[in-house]
Amino acid sequence: MTLSPSEALLTKWLLTYFYQRLPFPQEWLPQKSYWVGGSLRDAYLAWLQGRAAGDPARDGGMESSASVDLDLMCAVDPVGWAAAVARRLGAGFVVLDPERQIARIVLAKLTVDVGLQAGSTPEEDLRQRDFTCNALALDLQREQLLDPTGGQADIRQSRMRMVHPDNLSADPVRLLRGYRQAAQLGFGLDPATQEAIRERAPLLANVAAERVRAEIVALLEAGIPGLAHLQAAVAAGLLQAWLPHLKPESPGFPQAQAVWEWAGRWRPLYPRTLAELAQPLTSSREGRGRLLAVVLAALLWDPAGTEDSVLLTRTAERVETELERLRFSRAEMRAIQKLHHLLPQLQLLLTDSPTPAQQWRLYQQAGSLFGGLALLAVATGGDPQKLESWLKRYEDPQDPLAHLVPLLDGRDLLHSLGAKPGPWVGQLLQDLQEAQAWGQIQTRAEALSFARRWRGQQKD
Repeated sequence: MTLSPSEALLTKWLLTYFYQRLPFPQEWLPQKSYWVGGSLRDAYLAWLQGRAAGDPARDGGMESSASVDLDLMCAVDPVGWAAAVARRLGAGFVVLDPERQIARIVLAKLTVDVGLQAGSTPEEDLRQRDFTCNALALDLQREQLLDPTGGQADIRQSRMRMVHPDNLSADPVRLLRGYRQAAQLGFGLDPATQEAIRERAPLLANVAAERVRAEIVALLEAGIPGLAHLQAAVAAGLLQAWLPHLKPESPGFPQAQAVWEWAGRWRPLYPRTLAELAQPLTSSREGRGRLLAVVLAALLWDPAGTEDSVLLTRTAERVETELERLRFSRAEMRAIQKLHHLLPQLQLLLTDSPTPAQQWRLYQQAGSLFGGLALLAVATGGDPQKLESWLKRYEDPQDPLAHLVPLLDGRDLLHSLGAKPGPWVGQLLQDLQEAQAWGQIQTRAEALSFARRWRGQQKD
């Protein structure tokens, strides 16, 4: 097949892009191998961005692609080939799906996934994929771009279009993935695809919770565009089985959007606080950031009836049930519960002139989530000017209220008072810190004197 000059230039650019990233000699590639998947799609987008900038041959896009991992498809024994390459490279090797023969080569800076071609031809494989933008393949031997479903035209139009309705039914997580990828790519779903998703929405109830959670998390991490697409997914009925209380008109959507907006405004003003929120909640490999917990807390917070303790308890139980259903971690659930529990307290303090002890107590209870609590407060209608003084204190690591350094610890108390351990130690430490917050004690000697008086009163 004869290529037009523009097609030839594109193919050459894609081949250069691919081989610059390939972590082994191209001679190691299996016969009849194809570059497929998200990295090819992202490379195509980088090419288009280069053309829009007036230089389609520039290599700037080669360095700015969103995806650096590679996906390969081959016609024969991908698992055996990947294992052999991994041994030669001294790299990690994992079989991801024995049935479909998908394996992964793991290197320090990228992974290479390889899978078996489904069908007798690569075109047959591509026609079984989810969306047309993901149904491209670069034939690495014939140096030809394969596009049997019109994916190039859809990418150029920023359009997320299904390959076929049956492909969505074959793996129902694709119903939600369409919204997630549209958010990440800046695409819009075409009407026929939206209708097909709406008709098949109940199928998502049968998908593993971890897969549904991963798509929801990715949508939330995509910021404001992700929230808009999540709202559209809710309107399509996709999350009825998972988050039944979440509706398109729920206040959680504007609240979650406000969290992202205020995080952007506050980042240059309170860099230390926002950097802390970017840290993961846990040290596990999949630990997600604290800011995600804040966005999720805003999404699930219902301001109706927050002054009613019974309704608050019911809401907390409902949120816990939904998070458990989606297999969120215990750390994430505790963080969201803490944010929901402390929010009414902070909202109340913002309407009054809190004492130093009240401020210290809230800082202490919130801990490293205080910045997130402030974001949740402003997102749910709190006065940003009144929050400013709280944030300035928290931003300063030397602030005596936000980051109070206790004058004594439990060992000091046991040694100085000659007493046995017991529940009294924790209560005394709490009272000592509160007195310190009030400014009633400022030195170690004053703290010891306070402790002796306190202990004497307890004995009486």
